[in-house]
Amino acid sequence: MADTSDANTAPFNERTLELEEVGPDTYLSVDLWRPKGNRGVFGGQVIGQALSAAAKTVGSPFRCNSIHCYFLAAGNNTEMIAYEVRRIRQGASYCSRLVVAKQSGRVIFIATVSFQRPEPSVLSHQYAMPEVPSPESLASREALILRGDAEGDESKASEISSLPVETRPVPQKDLGGLPVNAIWLRARGDMSQLGHCHHQSMLAYASDFALISTTLRPFRMDSPEAKHRLSMLVSLDHTIWFHEPFRADDWLLYVMESPRTAGGRGLAFGRIYSRDGVLVASTAQEGVTRGVDLGSDHKTLEFVHRITAREAGDKPKL
Repeated sequence: MADTSDANTAPFNERTLELEEVGPDTYLSVDLWRPKGNRGVFGGQVIGQALSAAAKTVGSPFRCNSIHCYFLAAGNNTEMIAYEVRRIRQGASYCSRLVVAKQSGRVIFIATVSFQRPEPSVLSHQYAMPEVPSPESLASREALILRGDAEGDESKASEISSLPVETRPVPQKDLGGLPVNAIWLRARGDMSQLGHCHHQSMLAYASDFALISTTLRPFRMDSPEAKHRLSMLVSLDHTIWFHEPFRADDWLLYVMESPRTAGGRGLAFGRIYSRDGVLVASTAQEGVTRGVDLGSDHKTLEFVHRITAREAGDKPKL
């Protein structure tokens, strides 16, 4: 399979986020992707579609400032998802929507979405963007798979190359086992004619890539010396805060870290920067993280990883 990621000429896949209006404030998906080996459809697509549905009930100039999601049951890709939007509040500066996603009448996902009328602010600060290699100097994930530098096979590489978002993993320095991760990402194709809400929905879709898996980085399960095998990794919730306007079809740096994995749950936080270093969005996600201890007869194991101050230093750096 040829690597065409540099050209970024693949047409923008509008069906990923496309919705059909089927009733008052009710919308139906037209496309669902279930990744190879997953229990259900890709959670990022459900988040992006839910945000798109909520935005259809909000007028200009309001823009989404946050979305808080809960995954209640795995969705399947044999039946489209219905998104019911409830208009909770309409204020002068903010408005709120509740989105309920259903399949066969069963609620599988809910989200609360807040929209803000843009306003100037004399108060502004942000975490600085870490220094990492440029996306042009890095290989796409599918290219890494094809040349044997990443886990997967040719069918997995083909599946990834068909997605509407391209990712380029940032190589990790010796972090002493710290749960830190980073990728560059951008939507394939030209989104210049699409409104800001569509850019937000596409970033919501992409924000589910690699975030919860960051909780597993301390356990090095891809290493021959791995002591654990993953038995379940499922998202429970997902939150995004949008800070500044951005282009989803421009390169964005997604920096992720996990402060804790315990009790069968893992927690991860993310920061998304534009190419010029502006923090445009922040994310948080918790998921079910279960594994098998390969060194014992126990079938399940609660992952516990304590990083001392000496191991962690003052701050994890890429």
